[in-house]
Amino acid sequence: MSKQLKYKLKKTLKNAEFVHADLEYHQELFAEAKVEFIEEVARLLKKLPPEEQVRLKEIVERKISEEIAERRGAAAKDEAPEDEEPGITESNCMDLIATDTEAETGEPEAKVDLEKSKLIELKRLFRKIAELTHPDKVAASGFSEQEVFRLEKVFKRALQAYNDDNWYVVYSIALELQIPLDVESEDYIDWIDEDIRKTLSNISRIGSTVAWMWYVGAEASKAYALKSYFEQIYGYIYPGI
Repeated sequence: MSKQLKYKLKKTLKNAEFVHADLEYHQELFAEAKVEFIEEVARLLKKLPPEEQVRLKEIVERKISEEIAERRGAAAKDEAPEDEEPGITESNCMDLIATDTEAETGEPEAKVDLEKSKLIELKRLFRKIAELTHPDKVAASGFSEQEVFRLEKVFKRALQAYNDDNWYVVYSIALELQIPLDVESEDYIDWIDEDIRKTLSNISRIGSTVAWMWYVGAEASKAYALKSYFEQIYGYIYPGI
C-alpha cells in the first residue's frame, strides 16, 4: 500500500470512529428520550376526560391490530429465495468456522464485483475474530472470568457488525485483537466510506423522530413534537399544544 493510500485509510478510519461515536451517543440518549417522551404523553393523556382517554386508547389498539394483521399477511405472501443465505447467529457461528470455505474457493477477487469481494473479506475476517472470541472457545480456554466476559462482549459486537454488513466495526475489532490482516487496498477505504454513509443515515433517522425532537429541542420544538405525535398516532389535536 502506497503512503498516500495508507494516510487516506488512516483518515477514513478516524472519520468512521467519530461517526460511530456520534451514533452511540444518539442511541444511548434516544433510549432515554423515548422513556421520558412516553411518560410525558401518558401524563397528557391522563389530563383528558375519561371518555376521551378510552376513545384514544381504542384508536391505538385498533391501529396495532390492523398493523399486526397486515404484517402477518405480508409475511405469508413472501417466500425467501432458495439460495438466500441466513444471517449468522451465536448458535450457528461455530458451523461457519468449521465448514465455510467460500472465501478460499471462490473466484479470484479481481474477477468479482466490489460488493461480493467485500462480503468475502467480511466473512473471512469475522471468522478469524470468532475463532478467538466465540463463547464456546473462550469457555474452554482457561481465561479468567473477567477476560471471558470481555471477549464475549467483543464477539457479540462483531457478530452484530457482521450481520449488519458493517466493515468498519469488524475491521476495527480485528485490529484491537491484533489479528494479522491482508495488505489493505483502496477497497477497504470504499467499504469504510460506505459504512460511514449508513451510520450517518441512522443518526439522521434518530434525529428526525418526535421523541428526539422533544427531548433535545427548545420549547417550540417540544410542543411541535407532541402535537405531531398526537395527530399521527391518535388523529387528535391536543388542546393547548
